[in-house]
Amino acid sequence: MLAYLLTDEAFAVAALNYQREGVTRFGHWYFLGAGLALWTSWQVSTAVGIFLGAQVPEAWGLDFTLPLTFIALVVPALKDKAGIVTALTASLAALLFFGLPYKFGLIAAAALAIAAGMWMETRE
Repeated sequence: MLAYLLTDEAFAVAALNYQREGVTRFGHWYFLGAGLALWTSWQVSTAVGIFLGAQVPEAWGLDFTLPLTFIALVVPALKDKAGIVTALTASLAALLFFGLPYKFGLIAAAALAIAAGMWMETRE
């Protein structure tokens, strides 16, 4: 059941809890609670979208919501210089390489961010 509930968001929430509390005998219950809460909100949001989605004006441009979700997950996890350098490098590189064909900018940004994070890890 836990594997079914595994999403990026549930993993991030559970991983932050494991970092804070350590691995405990009942830590999986925290993950289950986070996964069920996220799954339930996903189902409710999907139902709302099905029944009311056509009422949202196209001019609202809700494309920004997915990046905001990941920003909200990443920022609390930035606890050291390597993480901050990695996140900043990925952000700047993604903006710089945005126009590359075949979404290659995302791959290039990820590769640069990994390299920058590893470089910073070796310096610490």
